Amino acid sequence: MKTLIFCTSYINNNSDSNNKERYRRWVEFYLERMKYFNSEHLFLIDDGSPDTDFGYEMDILDPENMPESINKKINLVHFKNNLGRPTWNDYQGWWRSFTFSYKIAQLYDYDKIIHIESDFYIMSHKMAEYIKDSTKGWIAPFSKFHGFPETAIQIICKDRYSKLGKLYKKAVKRNFSFNQIAELYIPFTKVEESFLGDRLGQNEILQKWLGFIETPFDLDYFGQLHPKYSFEDYSSIFNFELL
Repeated sequence: MKTLIFCTSYINNNSDSNNKERYRRWVEFYLERMKYFNSEHLFLIDDGSPDTDFGYEMDILDPENMPESINKKINLVHFKNNLGRPTWNDYQGWWRSFTFSYKIAQLYDYDKIIHIESDFYIMSHKMAEYIKDSTKGWIAPFSKFHGFPETAIQIICKDRYSKLGKLYKKAVKRNFSFNQIAELYIPFTKVEESFLGDRLGQNEILQKWLGFIETPFDLDYFGQLHPKYSFEDYSSIFNFELL
């Protein structure tokens, strides 16, 4: 199955220098592992960043004038204006970037969409194979800490494109303003609870997880790795074999 892998992005040269490192790290990680997901391209769908240069050669694509074909492995779809996040539960920029994946999938005939946010990492072969082999449905892992679907990792198969298309059209009509959290709004067909992982870069979540399960344990994925730390630093706490 021809697969689209994407993250949403906002690259700001005036913010903390860790901002650019976040995207460099994501691209470097998945660029070397696209084969595990049946993918040949990476996409960053960008919410009007003032600076799109984070150290990788890539094509900058205009969402209003997309090319007939994709020529480079790394592609940044750059909206000219920034919608951002006006309030905590109104993240217009994310909704625009996320739902635009439907247009990309339709235009370039992708059979499956894999959404992995720019601070999330698939660590296990077991989870990578599950994602690669999924052919039906709209699937997300489960956040044990929050008790709801983890929207930072999503598998959207072709049989659910009609649902994503409806969501895209609704988002456009609303100027991408839903005023509710995506975890409770997206029409998942399955929340897969068998994989171990969470937003472990947040100390309160990390500490709760350490109380859930005896360490070390096999980690399938994690999110919000702090830019100052490496995967090897995390392996001192968690047991994982790097994908």
